[in-house]
Amino acid sequence: MIRIFFTLLLMALPVTLSAQELTLPPVDEAEEDESFVAYRDRLIAAVVARDIEAIVAMSAEDIRLSFGGASGHAALREYLTVDPKTFPEGQRHEAPALRQRNWADLETVLRMGGVFDGDGQFVAPYTWSFQTPDDMDPFEVMFVTGTGVAMRDRPIRYGNVTAWLDHDVVRHLDWVSGTPYVKVARADETEGYVHRDYLRALVDYRAYFEKREGEWKMITFIAGD
Repeated sequence: MIRIFFTLLLMALPVTLSAQELTLPPVDEAEEDESFVAYRDRLIAAVVARDIEAIVAMSAEDIRLSFGGASGHAALREYLTVDPKTFPEGQRHEAPALRQRNWADLETVLRMGGVFDGDGQFVAPYTWSFQTPDDMDPFEVMFVTGTGVAMRDRPIRYGNVTAWLDHDVVRHLDWVSGTPYVKVARADETEGYVHRDYLRALVDYRAYFEKREGEWKMITFIAGD
């Protein structure tokens, strides 16, 4: 699925690819369809308000939430509610943090732009439009989500800055235990450490939207491959 080639998208997106540089600046094609902009604004407002039923109403009845079969409105409610009673007794204390993370994942996806594919669906975030080169493992691909992001020589705040990154596409090398830093490699194979707050994995959550019977619906919200 990850290697599906969005031919029309790639012709339009400002992807920079060379031996020294691989970048993917953010893009948001939503404004090409005013009805989708209005729909997305309402959906974001519902997420901010934690209005589960409004979100369900704006989602397809068969919305897909995992590769393992979880789908539909009931599954979406479960994802947003995270009922502690569904956890083993010794793990019920973990429910609030998971619930907060689920809501944050959904809001982040909705606020990170996106593109229309050749079938008229809208795909968010914009990072999902990236075509993985043959020499990169999709599960290692990460995106720097800002400009002027420091890459350091050590996984600490005061490590020397070895490069300033602007929406670079990098390769994940290692999670540095006990720190908020991730070891990555740039397209030219130089290595360093970037704060995880400025990184997003290719296989992180994404959403697909489709117009059904004249109304936009979220039809997929999923992570992984």
